[in-house]
Amino acid sequence: MSDILTQAEIDELLNALSAGLEPETPPETSNETSIKPYDFKTANRFPKEQIRTMSIAFQSYSQLMSNRLTAILRTSVECELLSVEEMSFNEYNNSLPSPVILLIFRVQPMYGSLILEVSPECAYMIINRLLGGSAISSDSSKQFTDIELALMERVLRQLLEIFAEAWSKIMQLEAEMERIETSTQFAQIVPLNEPVAAVTLNVKIGEESGLVSICIPHNAIEPIAKQLNTRMWYSTSMGNMTSADPEKVEKLRQRIKQTSVSMLAHFKNTPATVLDIVNLQVGDVIRLDHRVDEPVTVKVQHIPKFFAKIGTSGSQYAVKIVDIIKEENEDESFAG
Repeated sequence: MSDILTQAEIDELLNALSAGLEPETPPETSNETSIKPYDFKTANRFPKEQIRTMSIAFQSYSQLMSNRLTAILRTSVECELLSVEEMSFNEYNNSLPSPVILLIFRVQPMYGSLILEVSPECAYMIINRLLGGSAISSDSSKQFTDIELALMERVLRQLLEIFAEAWSKIMQLEAEMERIETSTQFAQIVPLNEPVAAVTLNVKIGEESGLVSICIPHNAIEPIAKQLNTRMWYSTSMGNMTSADPEKVEKLRQRIKQTSVSMLAHFKNTPATVLDIVNLQVGDVIRLDHRVDEPVTVKVQHIPKFFAKIGTSGSQYAVKIVDIIKEENEDESFAG
């Protein structure tokens, strides 16, 4: 505000211009006036690696939420991750509308509580669909009734079930519901100046859309802070692969040995026109471009593996393997 002229300075400037005088330039300010005290409370407490890992987890959560809401509401629902950003709990709390549906829940092994917030627009879209109406939201400023809260509680329990599933590729979590609030005054889970990660999701049902947000306090992720590092996550997964349990490896080997695959014996390709195929009748004979003494090709799945001769075994037709096809002689990527 120091750059705004006062009324007295404006009058003096006008008088100087009318008299044809050069206006006096104000003295240059020293560098001391541009120095601002640093507030350590505003420092970023969430490293970029943690924000990136949470973005990966909640990207998966948005897809799972889309599938779960589609099944519950019997209509197409699209969920999209908009942002994962750091702010103070006071800023997050002040950004919430009123009334609002707030799910307070705990996640093991995290500390304290987390918040899942459903905006009034999104809540009424879901309630209207559950009651057989359209997704068009009604007046979002009115308070929720007990019936509407009961319906939303069932939906929120479903959304809480997929929370641990979304994080399963990073770590094992267990979410537990505490309570539901409709006022921000009763949802202060941490001090107002505590930094939090605010995850914002957009939920679209038909032409209507609403927001869902998740508040994760910084102190809540302290027990899992190291696991939120993508480099640590990658190195841990690679370590698990290299130092696998021998017993598990043996079980995997036995399962692979018992896995069924298809084996087909193929004659040489015989070309024919569409007209010839259309005119085929019962009793017609197809002449094959395959000599009687020439071996057939045995393919495992789509990959040629053996040469074999045709014969019988008991009352069934059979093939006898006479040679093995070397892998370097065949392109196994070709699906024949």
